[in-house]
Amino acid sequence: MPAKNLYVATILVLASLSWGCAPSESGDHGALDAFVIVAGDAEADSWSLDGDVQDLGADAGVDAEAPPIGYASPEYCGSCHQSHYEQWRGSMHAYAVKDPVFRAMNTKGIAETDGRLDQFCVQCHAPVASLKNMLPVIERDGVKTMDLDLENPFVGHGVQCVTCHSIESVEGTQNAQFTLSEQTYFGATGSAAANEAHPVQRSALFADPAQKSILCGTCHDVLNPNGARLEATFSEWYANAYNAPRDPSRHRTCQDCHMPTYQGRITRDGPVKELHAHTFVGVDQALIPGFPGKEEQARLVRQLLQDCAILEVRNNGLDDDGNLVLVASVENINNGHNLPSGSTADRQVWVHLRVTDQAGDLLFESGMLDANGDLMDGVEGHSLTPGGDPDLLFFGQFIYGQDGAHVTFPWQAHTYTDNLLGPGQRKWRDYTIAGDALLGQTVRVTASLNYRTFPPFLIRTLVDDGLIGPDELEPVPIIEMERVETSFVVR
Repeated sequence: MPAKNLYVATILVLASLSWGCAPSESGDHGALDAFVIVAGDAEADSWSLDGDVQDLGADAGVDAEAPPIGYASPEYCGSCHQSHYEQWRGSMHAYAVKDPVFRAMNTKGIAETDGRLDQFCVQCHAPVASLKNMLPVIERDGVKTMDLDLENPFVGHGVQCVTCHSIESVEGTQNAQFTLSEQTYFGATGSAAANEAHPVQRSALFADPAQKSILCGTCHDVLNPNGARLEATFSEWYANAYNAPRDPSRHRTCQDCHMPTYQGRITRDGPVKELHAHTFVGVDQALIPGFPGKEEQARLVRQLLQDCAILEVRNNGLDDDGNLVLVASVENINNGHNLPSGSTADRQVWVHLRVTDQAGDLLFESGMLDANGDLMDGVEGHSLTPGGDPDLLFFGQFIYGQDGAHVTFPWQAHTYTDNLLGPGQRKWRDYTIAGDALLGQTVRVTASLNYRTFPPFLIRTLVDDGLIGPDELEPVPIIEMERVETSFVVR
C-alpha cells in the first residue's frame, strides 16, 4: 500500500483543460446549464458537509496498521464490509476502467486530440487515480496516450469505496468537481463504532435527502471540452418534480432508485439494519467474460428498464385515402430523468413494430435491424441502408463536429440534437399502411420497446481501429422494455 506522501492530490477542475468549455449555445439542454451547481451559489454553500460533524480527537481508536485515508483498496474495505464489497464488485462502478470500450475510447480520444483530452474521461471513470495524479498523458512512438494499468488498484478498480466515501465537498455538479479528504472518510452517521475502525464523519452528502443526489451529480453531468452537453442526468433530475425536498412524499433521490434499501449487516458482526445496496444498478452491463455477478446484474438491469416506460399501440382506422393508420406511443414513467439518459449519444431506445395479415404475411415493419445489427436511423455510416426505415421511432442523441457533420465519439462533439422523453412525457408516431385490400381482414400487430447501450457501428469502429479485439466483447444485449401484441378487423 503506498504511503500517503507518495502522491500529491491534485484537484482537477474544468478550467485546467487546455480546451475551452463554455456552455454550448446549441443543443436542447442549453437551458439546463443554469442548474449546474457551483461553489458560491446561494444554495450550493450548504451543499457540502453538514454542520453537525463529529470531532475525532487523538484517541479515536483507529487501527494504526490501516492504509492511509483515501488509499484503502476495495478488498481492504470488504474485509469488514463484505456485503457492500460483493455488491460493488459486480457493479458498473467497478467496471468503469475494466470496460474495453471505455479504454479504447480513451486511447482514441487522447491520440486524436494530441493529448488535449487529458483527464476528461478518467476524471469520472478513475477519479481517485486522476485526482492523485497517477494518470498523466505520455508520448509513445510519437503518439500521445495514457497507461490505464489495471493492476494498479486505484486505476483498475475505477469508481471505488474511497472515491465516494472520501468526498469532502462538491464544487460543481459536472465533470468531477469535488474534493477528496485525506483526513477522514464520510458516511451517513459517523458513529462511534465506525470510528473504532477508521476516522469517519457524518456528511450531509450521504445523510440529507435534499443533498444526497449532489454526490451523484458530480460525475453524472458531463460537458465536453468543446462545450457540448454529453450527459445531463443530474440536471434532468434537478429540473423535474422528483426534486422536491420540501415535499417528502414526492421527493426521490438518485439513491432511491439506484441504491435501493434492504435489511442487512453493514459489517460481518454488525446489527441488522436498513442499508443501501451498492449494486448501483443502471442500464449498462459488463461485456467481458468472467466479470463478477453478471447474471444478477443483467436481472437488475432488465427489472429497472421494464419498469420505466409504457408502450401503447392504437388502431386509428382508415384515413381518407383508405390507408390503415396505427399510432405507437411511449411514455416515460418512474424515472427522475430523461429516457434514455446518461451517455445519450451511445444509448438507443426504439420501437420495433410489425404488422401481418391473417395469413401471417408481413404487411409493414419499422424498427428492424440491418445485417450488421444496426438501426437504419438515416445517418450515413451508421447502417448499410441508412434510409431504409423512414418511420423509425427512435429516442437518443445525435452529435456533430465543428463542421456540422455527424460524429461518433464524445470528444468530437461540438453540437448535438436530442430526441428524449422527459419524466412523465409521452411521444408518438403515426404509421400508415396501404389498407384497401385489408378491409374485413384481421391484422396482427406486434410492437416492442427496445434498449441497448452501444450501437454496433461504434463498436465496429473501435475494432477496425485495432483498439478492441474482434472477440474481446460479448454481444451488446438488446433489452425488451415493453411488448404489445394485438389484433383487430380492418373496417
